[in-house]
Amino acid sequence: MVDLSGKRVLITGGAGGVGRAVAGLLSERGARILLADRAERDLHRAREEVGGDIDIVAADLSDRTGVARMFERVDEGLGGLDILVACAGVGSGPLMEMDDQGWRYVLESNLASYLACTRGAIERIRAERIDDGMIVLVGSISVHIKAVGESVYNAAKGGVASFAETLRKELMGERIRLTLIEPGAIASAMQPFPPEERERMMHEDRLLPPREVAEAILFAVTRPPGVDVVTLRIEPLIQKIY
Repeated sequence: MVDLSGKRVLITGGAGGVGRAVAGLLSERGARILLADRAERDLHRAREEVGGDIDIVAADLSDRTGVARMFERVDEGLGGLDILVACAGVGSGPLMEMDDQGWRYVLESNLASYLACTRGAIERIRAERIDDGMIVLVGSISVHIKAVGESVYNAAKGGVASFAETLRKELMGERIRLTLIEPGAIASAMQPFPPEERERMMHEDRLLPPREVAEAILFAVTRPPGVDVVTLRIEPLIQKIY
């Protein structure tokens, strides 16, 4: 496993279950981390829970202003970037049950923000001529299941998958690796269940513990520089398929 000591890592969706779990695992291995999410209060809680060398920035990545604020903190606090872990996202309903503002917000949050964050990360990796930069994008197996009610969400996550697979080929010559993680249903706040119900479903193997998704991300970022984990799909044993 590659040593992460001193690696500068940006984690979007950092106050969520997966974001916190990833931060904990990477921090234990010496990484310097910036957590980005929408709510500052949630970020403070995440930092207290994780501990280690962690900074935070509150930013709504669905708009340019939020993305710019986040990368200003990257430059000021981390002084550059080695690894991006993008796992920010919002839930969605069926297209015809959402107003125009609602479905556009889902696409901006779940797809456009991934492009913006990836572009900003690559610019910084290129500027320092880093020999082993890495991008990890968290997609979803929903694009394979195509469940009823997830049309807008799948439009975004399907875009992330296609973007990741194509951009990876464009970056090969620069030794910037790109991994797509496709988790199944996770026991996180995005699920439409109260915490106690999520806990029960997790123990029934119907929802993934966030740490298991974080372990998959850790596996990808700790491979040797010449090894690229292209796509990693992980799901609970009893994954909903409809």
